[in-house]
Amino acid sequence: MNTPPITLSVAMIEGMHLARLVDDFMELLRDTEQDDPGVARLTPNAYPDDDDASVAFASATRADLLDRRLHDARTMRASLQVFDPDAEVTDEDARVSRDVRVRREDVDAWLRTLTAIRLVIATRLGITDDAPDVGGDGQAVYDWLGYRLELLIEAVDESDAYALR
Repeated sequence: MNTPPITLSVAMIEGMHLARLVDDFMELLRDTEQDDPGVARLTPNAYPDDDDASVAFASATRADLLDRRLHDARTMRASLQVFDPDAEVTDEDARVSRDVRVRREDVDAWLRTLTAIRLVIATRLGITDDAPDVGGDGQAVYDWLGYRLELLIEAVDESDAYALR
């Protein structure tokens, strides 16, 4: 069955910010240091109580995990190619919405990438279950990405419901 893509309505300024975040995330994945706490959260320690097993697991899986995250981010960024994060736009143009089409086979890459970016931001800000609201601009970006994630999930649900009719 050939399922139509998911269509998201994204204001120009939001698309530009989202494209910038994905670009920054891809750069982080390509140029990361071994001890970067944000990247460490993306490659969890499978054996926290066994240093040798932990090192062996990380050396066997870390590069592959980061490569898959980079592939997902590239997939998402390709859907956002209409947005140039460095473009100059007027206030009026910034509010104009554009439709972004996400192929069904790319939805999971979008979900994983949005979630991974939020995880890196949470790590950098110190957002935890015990301190879910640290305030500031970083918190606003973290929350906004959660909102975009929710909108994507709702769009998929609506599309699925429509397909079942």
